[in-house]
Amino acid sequence: MAANSAPDGSPPHSSAPGPIDPSETFHFASRDGTKLYGEWFAAERPRAAALIIHGYAEHCGRYREVANVLVGAGLATLSYDMRGHGRAEGQRGHVDGYRDYLRDMAAALEQLEQRSTTDGRTLPVLLVGHSNGGLIALRALSDPARVPENVVAAVLSSPFLGLKAAVPLPKEVVGKLAGRFLPTLSLPSELRIDHLTHDQGKLAERRVDTLCHEVASARWFTSALRTQQYVAELVHHMRIPTLWLIADGDHIADPAATHRVYSRVRAPSKRFRFPEMHHEIFNEVDRGRVFDHLRDFIEERFPST
Repeated sequence: MAANSAPDGSPPHSSAPGPIDPSETFHFASRDGTKLYGEWFAAERPRAAALIIHGYAEHCGRYREVANVLVGAGLATLSYDMRGHGRAEGQRGHVDGYRDYLRDMAAALEQLEQRSTTDGRTLPVLLVGHSNGGLIALRALSDPARVPENVVAAVLSSPFLGLKAAVPLPKEVVGKLAGRFLPTLSLPSELRIDHLTHDQGKLAERRVDTLCHEVASARWFTSALRTQQYVAELVHHMRIPTLWLIADGDHIADPAATHRVYSRVRAPSKRFRFPEMHHEIFNEVDRGRVFDHLRDFIEERFPST
């Protein structure tokens, strides 16, 4: 764990365990044949299974500490690179539509079930989605018929339900026109790395991480807008319990938009707000506090026996 102090001067929380290496790495096919990449973290006598869905412009290898927390709580865990990210196939920063991300998630859930089923027993599944991964999870959960019955709970970390900074009108117009006529046109994402976390060690890692990218296609932009609208309008259909971990100091995903969507949730849900934290709360200096809420939610939804 990084040795930096928290923004208020307090020491880092002791319950951030650091990353672990995956038990297995592998490639697998999405529903349309696109090759994806997965990391499997086995757990001894697991009580449940977890699927980690990473954020935009990054990759699953940045979630090995989150995997350590999940495995430590008794959950066999799979993380994966969705198309256009990390070690997966596809144009960087491009998607034809979020239906493709849903196909990737469905294929990853199948891989998770294959690896976590023992003696004919299928484990219940926890979804853990960060930022764009949270948007993808919410898009699926807002259409309950799309979600397998063994997915019984979800954690949303800084879900990407709106941009904090307004997109300049000329860029928005160009993006929408290109999304229709030049869908694969790539534009700089203009993501500020220092808006991700206060942890200087994590920022240094991110700056040299060649598996991350700094572009977004026009079609991704317009598809994200449509998906955000879909979730805002239909999230009340979601049936499973959720935990919302919201960074109110977020300069990337608009926390006000997240709170508005949260107010429409009808399924059992809990919300924890972190006023001092930036976007990547799983990488923040005092992320141990975040992990403690995650552990408590796991214990509530998947009680120890």
